[in-house]
Amino acid sequence: MAPERYETLDGSTPDVTPLAAEVGLKQPLSAFTLLEGGDVFESRGGRPPAEGPAKARAYVSAKLELKPYGAPAAQVKRVQEEMARQLAGNLQLIARMEAARPLTLELIPPGHTLAKYGYPRAVSPQAAGLFWDHPDWPRARIALRQDRLESEQYLVFHEMAHAIQGLAFTRKESELIYRTMLRTYRSRAAVDEVFAIYSEREFVTGVSEHDLRAPGVYGMARQRWNEEHVFTRFVRNLYFPYKPLAGGTAGMTSSSFG
Repeated sequence: MAPERYETLDGSTPDVTPLAAEVGLKQPLSAFTLLEGGDVFESRGGRPPAEGPAKARAYVSAKLELKPYGAPAAQVKRVQEEMARQLAGNLQLIARMEAARPLTLELIPPGHTLAKYGYPRAVSPQAAGLFWDHPDWPRARIALRQDRLESEQYLVFHEMAHAIQGLAFTRKESELIYRTMLRTYRSRAAVDEVFAIYSEREFVTGVSEHDLRAPGVYGMARQRWNEEHVFTRFVRNLYFPYKPLAGGTAGMTSSSFG
């Protein structure tokens, strides 16, 4: 059997700096209560935070270093808007990203390898984007291929989810995710991809047949995604704590995949 492939050919993952525990205590995320086997109060008819969009845009504008490398202005704007949209529903998540390790976004020109920009040489040539970090770097980094942004509508949300998991969660919170999901997905690299894939579903409507047939964990997780999964409820509450929990019997029953 061929080895599982992720965004890197050797299965390596970024060496992240988790959020400081004290910041996590000041900005608690109710979603983690679901993974701990607890309960959260559902918001029936809740409203998104009025200041959420402005605060999210301010983070993207002031805290996110952008390197467009000649990308069209419309593409740059779309990427910035999608990153802000991913944060706008949860003020605590925005505050965590503001306090977290700084982040650089790079839009890689067509035909260029990510290694040319200092990313690992083990990056898969099929990878449309990558979140990466290393203790020697001054900032964590996201790379998005300019020529894949139109065909892969979920790309921004997928890689931003990796950044959120790596930078905005404490070490204890990240371990809780792994403890929940390693029962089904047998490696941490696979769990990282599942979190990003479940995040995609909260922002992009529908999944193409091409993406459902994607190799390895990418196709598997998209096929297995279900409203009834505890992990779906966790991800939805993370981004939209004002919405009802996912699933018609949310909070009452468990399912596989956490």
